[in-house]
Amino acid sequence: MLTGDPLQLKTAAPDDGSIHYIGHWTCAGSRRFTDLAYQRCYFTFSGGKAEAWVAAGPDGGICEVLLDGRKVTAADCYAEETRAVCIYQEEGLGEGVIHNLVLVNTGDRNAKSGGTLLETACFKAHNPVDYRAELKRQYFTEYEIIRNNEKTWKPFETWKPVPFRALMPERGVRLTGGIVRRLFDRNIAEIKYDLTLPYYCEGEPNEHVPEEDLRKLPGWSGWLSGSNEGRMLAGAAGSLRWEEDPVLREGVSKIIGDIKARMRDDGYHNYYPEENSYARVHTIEGWIDRTTWCRGDAEYSERKNYDRVFWTRGLLAAMMAGDQDAGVLLRRFYDWFNRQEKYLVNMIRSANSANGKPGGPLVYLSPVGRAGDLITSMRYLEEDFWIKALGDGQPLAPVDYPGDRPHCYTLLSLETIADEYLATGDEKYYKALMGGWEIYHDYYKHTGGFISIGELSGPYCAPGSYYISTHPTGETCGQVFWAWINQRLMQLYPREERYIAQVEETLYNTLVCGKTEGKPGNAGYIPLQGKKGGAGNGNGCCQVSACMAVAAMPQWIYMTSDTTVYVNLFAASTFDSPFGKITLETDFPYSGEVAITVDPLPRAGRFDVSIRVPYWAPEELRVNVNGSFTGAGKPGERVSLNRHWQTGDRLSFTLPYGPRLYKYTGADQAPGKTRYTMLCGPVLMALTDPLCTGDKGPDGSPYVPHIPMEPEDMLKNLRAAPDNPLRFPLPVPAGSPAKPSGERAFVPYWEAPDQGFCCVPFIGK
Repeated sequence: MLTGDPLQLKTAAPDDGSIHYIGHWTCAGSRRFTDLAYQRCYFTFSGGKAEAWVAAGPDGGICEVLLDGRKVTAADCYAEETRAVCIYQEEGLGEGVIHNLVLVNTGDRNAKSGGTLLETACFKAHNPVDYRAELKRQYFTEYEIIRNNEKTWKPFETWKPVPFRALMPERGVRLTGGIVRRLFDRNIAEIKYDLTLPYYCEGEPNEHVPEEDLRKLPGWSGWLSGSNEGRMLAGAAGSLRWEEDPVLREGVSKIIGDIKARMRDDGYHNYYPEENSYARVHTIEGWIDRTTWCRGDAEYSERKNYDRVFWTRGLLAAMMAGDQDAGVLLRRFYDWFNRQEKYLVNMIRSANSANGKPGGPLVYLSPVGRAGDLITSMRYLEEDFWIKALGDGQPLAPVDYPGDRPHCYTLLSLETIADEYLATGDEKYYKALMGGWEIYHDYYKHTGGFISIGELSGPYCAPGSYYISTHPTGETCGQVFWAWINQRLMQLYPREERYIAQVEETLYNTLVCGKTEGKPGNAGYIPLQGKKGGAGNGNGCCQVSACMAVAAMPQWIYMTSDTTVYVNLFAASTFDSPFGKITLETDFPYSGEVAITVDPLPRAGRFDVSIRVPYWAPEELRVNVNGSFTGAGKPGERVSLNRHWQTGDRLSFTLPYGPRLYKYTGADQAPGKTRYTMLCGPVLMALTDPLCTGDKGPDGSPYVPHIPMEPEDMLKNLRAAPDNPLRFPLPVPAGSPAKPSGERAFVPYWEAPDQGFCCVPFIGK
């Protein structure tokens, strides 16, 4: 990091690389200005002092100033004549740390102002830092350390594993009804269908398959055949954890047999030669990659990283389902992989390399794991600069990550860091895990659940931007990865409701919504207005990750510790817990009525049943046992009941929930209007509107529905349809013009039509 003269401030002009403009700003020469609410800019710097200057004038609005995520002041940018004004200065900041000074247009103004303009004049600091360039410099510096085999790692004898405080069940949960059961059954039906296909999926021939001897598989299956096996294994074997099925069992055995038949004596396994997966090929154009996803000298990076890790997940699922050969094959391959220094030194130097990080830690924490699995990850895939950026809570880190374009796969770095913390207890991993969680949750998470970084998002995924109309920014992959991270935190901190809430939103607002009636497979992108992303039955990353997640989702409903059964989600099911059988009856989210029957084992003694009280509940949750009030808990907490349970003891309660609105603060704003997102319990709601097709109008913007009622009045007048408690026909205000053709109603996102909906409409007069 640069150091500067402590007495001299340097000036960063509006077009300097140390300033990130997020949202819709006008560029006129070196000028940068906007009159829309919630557009923001980041100034990154180091040193002990900083100043923010704006061009105040007759149209100036109110600007909010934040320093390192903390609001420090609000400044009025109005002036009778245009002039540069210092609206904030700070001294005594920590040296050696990159800080963020953020200006946000609030969309407000004083009575004298003619507008809501925010125009930057300059920023001043000891060391303005071009954060994107700084991360890139650190990335290449670390890459050279890895290439030269100079990377250090924490010795095995110093590791202090961190135990979970509660454990998710690996078996013993059976879904008995409701929307979660229907999703689970549909996933199984699709897996069985794919088992009948020659290549396990449908799709067009892949144009990226150059090998003459490679099977000509459809879609990604030819290019990434390992992930295709991983998808099928994790889907079929993951389902077998909960209930036996001869067709799925036969499918798992066949795939394991195929792997066994082609695995070399040294452990290499894939359909294509290793040099076409790991080695680099020199051409007259230099070191290139044959896939359009990759750049530079990272030959076949999708194979060496993505393909390997999803194949690993599939074999781990097969192990959990009782296939003994799966663990043997996985161990043999990683024994080979850990010896391949000639390839490993280039593993991180590739596009989308983050998708290769979880493999070694996942294997190490499995029954067949060895220390070398994790050490390989530490030596060749771990990036200390990235771990530090996450630990420092740098909100620009995900969008400026230099290993690739902005991509939801950077979340797999956080999953890896979680496993490294569990394995070693190292404080640096803990700090990065918690700091990274805060970054993604606070700056990149749409209301309703999805991480607003998608593979094709490009510049449309900056912190707090949350684009909706300009570009769809949610992707199924990212939301599944987010759930995987949070399921680790659920087990570390079982009483922290916020981690369970993230998984719940993944279930209802991504996995259920990714299915299209009559079409196999899963949708990739999650647009919030216009047209849904169609379901695909290829071997794309979203189909792979969703298939795995749905098969494993029964494990999210319950957890256990030495003293407690935790009820996390409200899905009709039974659980053969270590204390006895738990039966949960409900039709949630279509009903808030829940009943739990406890049939303890004779040796169980006293134990706790701990029921989650969701954050979205508007009031406390009151629980009866055998008809008598026994305990209550506040939203975001738990109700824990400790007793010597008797056979047939019955807990009952009603989950309080109803429609609620959240103001949209992302970049896609319109002057004088406010957008809102509606949730009902955890469920993201969509407003149906036949005019909302996603097509752009004459002004270049798509149509966004407008409800001409004050938000409070609209909520008061909403009434659920008699035949569907999650359908709310839109009330028509008195004196309104004729409504558009077709009924407008708020419905769960999964019930929204393939086109003609909006999850973030304008609401207000």
